[in-house]
Amino acid sequence: MNDPNPPNPLLRYTSLLGDEAADAFLSACARPLPRAVWVNTVRADDPDAVAETILARCPEARPVPWWPYAFRLPADTSPGSWIEHRLGLIHVQEEATLWPAALLDLAPEPDPERPERVLDLCAAPGNKTAQIALRMRDRGLVVANEKIRGRLSQLRYNLERLGLASVVVTRGDGVRYPTPERLFDHALVDAPCTCEGTTRKRGQRETTERFRKTVQSIQIALLRRALKCVRPGGTVVYATCTYDPEENERVLDAIWEREATIEPLTPPPGVTLGAGVPEWNGRRFRPDVVHAARLWPHLNDTGGFFVARLRVCRDE
Repeated sequence: MNDPNPPNPLLRYTSLLGDEAADAFLSACARPLPRAVWVNTVRADDPDAVAETILARCPEARPVPWWPYAFRLPADTSPGSWIEHRLGLIHVQEEATLWPAALLDLAPEPDPERPERVLDLCAAPGNKTAQIALRMRDRGLVVANEKIRGRLSQLRYNLERLGLASVVVTRGDGVRYPTPERLFDHALVDAPCTCEGTTRKRGQRETTERFRKTVQSIQIALLRRALKCVRPGGTVVYATCTYDPEENERVLDAIWEREATIEPLTPPPGVTLGAGVPEWNGRRFRPDVVHAARLWPHLNDTGGFFVARLRVCRDE
């Protein structure tokens, strides 16, 4: 018989917080999640006018200070039904997930002589892929790879709706991604995970230890493959929407320091970060995992998220 009141699975992470913060964390996870949208500056001839339309439709909208033309909306707003969304002028994306694409060390200005190449190894539904293409002004090459056939239609739909011409979609297992080593300048690994940071949107779901171990092995393999695909000196951003150190710091700890270093991160304006944890359940991790960061719901009123930026080491 199912327990009508099963224990809260998020309680396992309160040890990472003080008692007062733990209560605030659990309370925040039970509240509805605000919405966020950004203006597609590739398709919009006048991004300011589109931004004004967002504010007219939702006067409660507030700018996200660290992503251009992004806005936070109340949880009961439905921007996906707006005509601007259907025309590809705006895109809906959870605020915490805006950050990984901003961490790739892309050139400030696209170089026509040497266009950049970026790999998004686990791309569907394409939110972060689209952000990368926007940062590159839809120039160069973004390869959006997805393993699961059923998710390809949503990936392609979003990229086509947004009118992004620099993105190529591929289907394959990211663990064995068939590309020459060192082909890309940068890569994003938005890895499959237990998704415990999405409880404000999807509710709580119990996760078995067997599944945690299975997904961890996939995460490690994906990150190792991404590091092989990126040139020395390039960046690989690793991200998950879970709090679990086994899926975050433990995955980073599986990478040799001679392969990549984990770089310190500067918080975006108005964002409070939690540092990576140096140990979990008696296991100590490589020292630079403390440079990774968590976005906690009670500190930023977002979903939960983890992110780290790795710099691929120069060949010896």
